[in-house]
Amino acid sequence: MDQSAEIFTEMKIEENSLLEAIYERYIDLIDLNGQHSYSLHYKGGSLTRTGLSQRQPQDENNPPPVNQDDIQISISTSPRKSVFASISAVLSGKRLNRCGDCADLENKCQNLMELDISNNLFNDWNEIRKVLNSLKKLRHLNLTSNKLADFSPESELDEEKKIPKTIEYFNTQWPLDEKNFFYNNLKTLVLNECFVDLRIIECLLHRLIGLSELHLSRNNYNQINFSADLRKHSIKVLYMSNNLLDNWNQVAKLGVCFPNLEQLVLSSNPLKNFQIEPNNDSEFLARANNSDLFKNLSILNINKIKIDHWSSLDALKYFPNLKHIRIHEIPLLETIRTEEERHNLLVGYLEKNISYLNGSNIPSQFKESCERKFMRFFMDQENKPERYFELEAKHGKLNRLVDVNLDVGKTVYMKIKYDDKYIFQNIKIRQTVGELKKSLESFVGEPSAKFRIFYIDKEAESAYGHDELKLAKSSLLSLKLKDGDEFDICLKQASPKKSIR
Repeated sequence: MDQSAEIFTEMKIEENSLLEAIYERYIDLIDLNGQHSYSLHYKGGSLTRTGLSQRQPQDENNPPPVNQDDIQISISTSPRKSVFASISAVLSGKRLNRCGDCADLENKCQNLMELDISNNLFNDWNEIRKVLNSLKKLRHLNLTSNKLADFSPESELDEEKKIPKTIEYFNTQWPLDEKNFFYNNLKTLVLNECFVDLRIIECLLHRLIGLSELHLSRNNYNQINFSADLRKHSIKVLYMSNNLLDNWNQVAKLGVCFPNLEQLVLSSNPLKNFQIEPNNDSEFLARANNSDLFKNLSILNINKIKIDHWSSLDALKYFPNLKHIRIHEIPLLETIRTEEERHNLLVGYLEKNISYLNGSNIPSQFKESCERKFMRFFMDQENKPERYFELEAKHGKLNRLVDVNLDVGKTVYMKIKYDDKYIFQNIKIRQTVGELKKSLESFVGEPSAKFRIFYIDKEAESAYGHDELKLAKSSLLSLKLKDGDEFDICLKQASPKKSIR
């Protein structure tokens, strides 16, 4: 057995515990001239292992035993950082099912702020409570794909009795009147693919009074069975993607329970509209309109839902603060050939309160241009959406052959890509490459000197590839840009620094 193994044997850390995993993942056992270093430091977004020491007389043949009490995991930022940035530990897929010694965990990891223990075997809420009690500064906890749905406070309980007994467990073993159980610092809780009943989630929410972001994706929820009197005002961001919600009445309940909701992610749910229908849920939906239920909602993600009629989008205008929408891969747009055309039609259809679509800003001039394109798209179709007639009243009847866009000849509509994001934008052709790059600094997040830009002629791409725009004073007029062409942006590689001898 090597020295490291002997030291870990001496520690006697509980198998499959969070504490054991932290030791194994984040501690190096180093013997340097009689010093044992056992510390965990945060530097620039990642954890490194260096640190504190205990001096002992050096004896190469008989190294001194290590006392577990002498070990400290010190998680800290660089001295240059005035505040903590993001101190995190990732222990996914380690077959963990318990916390370990709580006092030891609290002592060793007192500054830990983000913990990812996804894809483990936790199936006992008491162990989660121990983790929260031990990590007082924890702000983010990821419990994705743990076995918490298997929790049973008593052995051999049938499924019908398990939920009431679990609620009783929370009320007795995790009582609300104990101030130590109110976790003010925890802001984000991720319970994706845990399949925990929402009535149990409600018990958690009563105890996590500072929680502002909740992730409940991939849990097969087809209804919202929170109690009608739940009001969690602190929740601002809610992820409910990849569930089985097919009725907006169920989603409306989320607006009741989380009245200050600002961001809602509903992607990959089989929703077909945003209408609240009269039903027997009067206890829940007494105020049955979206303008009241979602009065603070500003960001809505509805990618991959089942909308197949333009009229289904009409309800979005009744969300008073809605500004950002993400909507991709819906049946309504399947027959429209190009991504650009789909984008243009959506911009033309959406009301003016929507200022961002799929991450791209919608300037007023571009909005007007898209409204006209929307009208021309439906001009010769027999079944026109109601929005067509609203736009006709605004713009008048359009000539089929003449687009009255005042920017024709002065701008081209192009896609601009950087890393994994993109925008559609009208590009002025009477400007230089340098001016173009300068205008894209805010999109890239870097000064123009640090990135390169390539022009992609979509018609000739297969033959000629991409052309880099290298000359800052060169005019875009010379490129003969066309609608639908692209600019690709990438960062310049940093020059290697010369070593100092």
